[in-house]
Amino acid sequence: MSKPNNSKSVLFLSQWFPPEHAPMGYMLKELAENLAAQGWEVEVVTGFPNHPSGKVQAPYVKQRILREMMGNIKITRLWLYTSETRSFISRALNFLSFVLSSFFYLLSCKKPNLVFAVLQPLPLGATLTLLAKLRGFKLIFNVQDLHPDVLVDLGLIKSKPVIKALKWIEQTAYRQADGLAVICQGFKTHVEQHGASGSIAVIPNWIDIDEIKPQPEQGLLVRQMARIPSHAAVVLYAGTIGHVSGAQVVVQAAKLAASNSNLHWLFVGDGPLLPQLHQLAQELPNVHFLPFQPRELLPAVQNCATISMVSLLPGKGTFSVPSKVLGYMAAGKAVVASVDVQSETGRLVQRAECGVVVEPGSPQALLQAVEQLLSNPQGMFIAGANGRQYLEQHYSRTQVCAQYADFFQQTIQGPVQ
Repeated sequence: MSKPNNSKSVLFLSQWFPPEHAPMGYMLKELAENLAAQGWEVEVVTGFPNHPSGKVQAPYVKQRILREMMGNIKITRLWLYTSETRSFISRALNFLSFVLSSFFYLLSCKKPNLVFAVLQPLPLGATLTLLAKLRGFKLIFNVQDLHPDVLVDLGLIKSKPVIKALKWIEQTAYRQADGLAVICQGFKTHVEQHGASGSIAVIPNWIDIDEIKPQPEQGLLVRQMARIPSHAAVVLYAGTIGHVSGAQVVVQAAKLAASNSNLHWLFVGDGPLLPQLHQLAQELPNVHFLPFQPRELLPAVQNCATISMVSLLPGKGTFSVPSKVLGYMAAGKAVVASVDVQSETGRLVQRAECGVVVEPGSPQALLQAVEQLLSNPQGMFIAGANGRQYLEQHYSRTQVCAQYADFFQQTIQGPVQ
């Protein structure tokens, strides 16, 4: 029997990390803190914060490399291309620059026992599998989205040679990694069908249920910021407003309800669809927009809602659950989900009995669900309480971080001979 490796050093690789408003970055921060508290040596390799605006956030100044300490955690920030232009080319250059910067850094840095990398941007699947062979560290990919499928489905990548190359990278990453951490059973099925040969752990995303709680009084501050009367009903859409969201349907529903002065619709966040939503909402006094708020105001944002809202285009989001949904559930808010009923989000809302799932892309169905919930305050309260209870049982930070720590240790030690 071989002697197990008891050393515990892990390098996290993610292009996004706080202070950026990226849920995955915050989860990695919390996971890093949890592991460091258990005696792990943790380094986070990331870029300079610029999401979603494309402008590097003060007080950071872009440079070749910047080293920081966050408690016992080492943070290494690497140069990457940034641009405030929201074009596909600028985003591609942003991704590829991080792939190259991280490749050269990992080629020469102190070798960790384990590299845990978010598999986005997808070319990391090629560079990291090569580095793992050259340097001899264990490699786990965290699969948060199914790339390149998402980009192809949205028509953002149309070149057949490019699609073929990205598909090859995807399968190489799945096949050569020592382990894959996927966020749901649907992802596990996908990676198995696309060449995965190492260990696969289904570990859901989580939310800090001690940070976000049902505290309606905190929401008054956000209502004041948006100039919404304290007595009004608020439908909240909080988080990234991405292409897959189809969030136009929310504004279309608000337009149908424009005559109801007591019903307001609030977007808190940013993303590529935001300019289009602003245009659609012109002359709609019941629709409001706020930018991403500081982390310390997140509980206030989630608690300003009467009802919380998530939308996905028909046929999209089959597997993953937008992180905003967990925030809604943590605050004890009933959820209206404009998504496919068999999508991962639709199944979660039904399992938790925390809201209503309606036909995606239908503003009429969305508005009808909102009005039905508002007409039944007791039912709305029960739905919100159900969501909070379900999170406490299945999606707490403590439970999920423990699953990651076990998976990391098992991967480092390898199979018993």
